[in-house]
Amino acid sequence: MAEKYFMHRIQEENGAFTKGIEIHDTKDAAILSFWGRMKLAYGGNPSITFMSCKITDGDGNVIKPYDLTWNAQDEFENKFFMHHIRLDGETYSKDIDVCETFDGARSAYAACMEYGYNNSRHPNVTMVCCQITDRTGSVMLPFDETWNAPEPEPEPNQA
Repeated sequence: MAEKYFMHRIQEENGAFTKGIEIHDTKDAAILSFWGRMKLAYGGNPSITFMSCKITDGDGNVIKPYDLTWNAQDEFENKFFMHHIRLDGETYSKDIDVCETFDGARSAYAACMEYGYNNSRHPNVTMVCCQITDRTGSVMLPFDETWNAPEPEPEPNQA
């Protein structure tokens, strides 16, 4: 499968969070989406009080420098964001859960990571990527992990 890029976006507008993870086939498309979203931060839209965007690859690596977080106020109520991407067969499931507590985010993280590591109950899952961030954009270590199924060993050539 060709390399994919994931644009994670979270914003708070008029007190409500909207969030998601977009899948892009090219890095340029992901970067274009990143800047299209970030232009709404920094007072560009006065009803938006929080914006966090980042681009990751299929190994969970952040594509630098595309990882920015902005808060309109110096003081804010912290939230925890549990980013999760799973490839099951040819289908991606992805989202960002807004969690009130760190424990809630860690529980959701564990539930999502359980799909990987050759779990016999989910034999078609070949990738699981999870990360917990907070409202400053900081990754809550060690909760940042990506599992990709190992490539099958080639069959020995029978002569």
